[in-house]
Amino acid sequence: MKLLIGYDGSEYSNFALEDLRRAGLPDAVEAVVLTVGEAWELPLVVDSVAPDSERFVHPNVALIEDHLAEVSEKARVLAEPAVERLGAMFPGWNVRAEVRCGRPKVELVTMADEWSPDLLVVGSQGRSAIGRVFLGSVSHKVLHDSICSVRIAKRNESVENENLRILIAVDGSPNSEAAVRTAAERRWPSGTEIRLIAVNDPFARLRTRYISWNMADDKPQDTAEAQDWLAQVAVQPSELLSATGCAVSNTQRLGDAANMILSEAFDWGANSIFLGARGLGPVKRFFIGSVSSTVAAKAACSVEVIRQAE
Repeated sequence: MKLLIGYDGSEYSNFALEDLRRAGLPDAVEAVVLTVGEAWELPLVVDSVAPDSERFVHPNVALIEDHLAEVSEKARVLAEPAVERLGAMFPGWNVRAEVRCGRPKVELVTMADEWSPDLLVVGSQGRSAIGRVFLGSVSHKVLHDSICSVRIAKRNESVENENLRILIAVDGSPNSEAAVRTAAERRWPSGTEIRLIAVNDPFARLRTRYISWNMADDKPQDTAEAQDWLAQVAVQPSELLSATGCAVSNTQRLGDAANMILSEAFDWGANSIFLGARGLGPVKRFFIGSVSSTVAAKAACSVEVIRQAE
């Protein structure tokens, strides 16, 4: 497994490292800790043209190079403790640091494009996100623009479960299937509880067909059919997840899908939420669906948004 971790030394990114203990990750992981030196505000440069050449000459090139070298060194010093910490937490992992200069939210997405990790991990906020209500600009950018699955780590001070609790949203869609399979492939500690939540959302105008879990009919809109659909949509995910040895339960809700998922996570005391990047709504956003975006932004616990591999 390839794991990309955005790290800036903040309390949020430090919690993201600790949160990996609750992510069910395997023993064989190639992890990269990416620390970005924020160097877009470069020293003022006055361009001039040599009289005998059309080539631009930059008198302050040396100053810029020194500036970038200083920024890179500070980023490297910042990343080293995170690498050492992960090495101690997960002795079997191959962990290294990557240092770049630029804007963190751009460099994280760019490296994800280049390296193709299985999962990108960030804290909910960064040092520059003070005052934002839900997500910092970096985590928001990564969530919406990354080509891979994203885990946003959040500390929920009110949850103190004896066993790990994972809430998975299911709706019969391919993205929901991907979230279920991802959770089933993880290595959860003994006693882990997994709950599936299926929501009949009367406000969603769904017109596409459900092709996963052998369900070929349109999602029903009337109450009787909806109850039958809700019961069926969790059958195969329950069987798959039960094979992991976890205690599996399921619940059904009626209402706005995002709000119902958030409500269940709060009421049940979930440690993390798994859900697909897109559902089966009539209008699909290019990167992430509105339900996934809302849950990731507003959840009190960590959220893992699963994108299907191309």
